[in-house]
Amino acid sequence: MLSAISTPLEQHRLVLKLRPLLTGQLFLATKLESPVFVWSGGLFNPVFQAGEIPNRERIRELLTEQIKEVYLYPADAKAISDQLEQTLIKVTRSLSVGDPKENGSRALKLMSLNLDSLYKNPHDDQLLMKQFQSSQNMAKFLIENKKIIPLFFKDIGKEKFHFTILQPMMSSMLLLGYLQSIHLFHEREIETLFLTSLMKDVGLGLIPEDKYDIKGLTHDEQVLFAHHAQFSYDILDGRIPLTKNQLSIIKHHHFLNDRLKRILNKEKPRAGEDGMMFGVESTMVAVADIIVAMTSNRPYRQGLSTYQSLELIRKMIGDEYPQEFRALVVFLKNFLK
Repeated sequence: MLSAISTPLEQHRLVLKLRPLLTGQLFLATKLESPVFVWSGGLFNPVFQAGEIPNRERIRELLTEQIKEVYLYPADAKAISDQLEQTLIKVTRSLSVGDPKENGSRALKLMSLNLDSLYKNPHDDQLLMKQFQSSQNMAKFLIENKKIIPLFFKDIGKEKFHFTILQPMMSSMLLLGYLQSIHLFHEREIETLFLTSLMKDVGLGLIPEDKYDIKGLTHDEQVLFAHHAQFSYDILDGRIPLTKNQLSIIKHHHFLNDRLKRILNKEKPRAGEDGMMFGVESTMVAVADIIVAMTSNRPYRQGLSTYQSLELIRKMIGDEYPQEFRALVVFLKNFLK
């Protein structure tokens, strides 16, 4: 029987002591030194007691109930974070050993958990390097197992991660699959662009979490979101081995968004507004990001169909990259079937 924290004083003390953690990270817990809580009804309510090994079925129930975060004492939170780090490196270094579907699926979930931790601590060098190293291993694995990329794409999309985590994960897999399909890039180039795409949204970690799910953002909040690409550039520059080209793509990966907003608002282009031009690599990174964003549901809107998203993409890049656009249509038809 779980004992509730009943007095207001005890509740207030918990606010100062507890640390948030994604519910899915409880799967990595080997033992708990202290209770685990969820926040509901304005109170911290215990879901696991000290000394327990969290029951996997109960964790799944919490996820089904849309409880995305749990609250732990620092020692337990650190132990689970350390376990995540060790497991992530172990799994992504041995992706080719055993069942590729099982290995890839597990590794992508672990990378998503680590990415969430990185968003919370974007200046943690260890978290950042682990994400970079695991992403390198994942890129090589996906290139070697291209036939099952659509399966991974669909499976990760069903997970309960926040869309800010799913967005770079899914758009990067979509990008890798597309680049392989057009046979214009070497494997090393594809790997590099996958890494670029996966790391491009780290700057979201500098934006307050309560702003992500709001439709009616103030002007200042919109400006803050518009700067997340610059934030990503500033966070990554000099801390992990990215080239100047990769950093430039990250810094400008939203360059198509102004066109998209104009199209959605049925505005005519203004003179000189589209004067900034980028190469095919930057364009494809941006396009994959936009397709996933448009076709995914958000708390404040429903996603568009693939056909609707392609219509908008055609208006954005069709004149500049007609062959690449036609190849994208063919690719998505097969990738998403």
